[in-house]
Amino acid sequence: MAQYEIIKDVSVTLTKTLTDAFKDAGYKDIEVYNTLPTEENIKKLPAICLFLSSVSVDKLHRERDVVLVSETTESGEIVEYERQPTMVIWLYYLLSAWGKTPQEEHVLLGLAMRVLHDHPMLSGESFSGESLAQGEELPVRVVDEQEFGYDETMAFWRSLGEPIRPTVLYRVGARLRGVRAMRHITRVAARSISFKR
Repeated sequence: MAQYEIIKDVSVTLTKTLTDAFKDAGYKDIEVYNTLPTEENIKKLPAICLFLSSVSVDKLHRERDVVLVSETTESGEIVEYERQPTMVIWLYYLLSAWGKTPQEEHVLLGLAMRVLHDHPMLSGESFSGESLAQGEELPVRVVDEQEFGYDETMAFWRSLGEPIRPTVLYRVGARLRGVRAMRHITRVAARSISFKR
């Protein structure tokens, strides 16, 4: 299991969730892109674009304590060691709709927003890939308008040289676990104590 694939797995999971929901709603020919949202990259309409625009490290929820790991070798010996603490990260996705008319784009965007609203956590059997720990859940949240509002939306589309279109910013929380062993631990298995006069 390559846990560092968590970013890729989140993108694949969100894409599959949107694709399946659109098919269930009768949109069998919808395309979901993960590329930079430009007319050159969005080849087929109608489409939804879920673009990973940035990744940040959460400083407020940083885990500072090392993690104690216990593993059993092939010979049956138990090995314990400390590894680097887990890094809490936020993945930011820009959601935009692409259609043949503005009305079609509005319908597609509304449906995509409803789908993500109905799936506030990524977990378990619905998760694509093996980077998620058993029982772990990843929150999917809309970014507040104070963080990403009208001005930020305009600046983003202008930076691409694209016409401005309605865009919603989502963030998904994830953990990037360390694997580097820092210190091996040897536990006391037996102790002999004797008294002498």
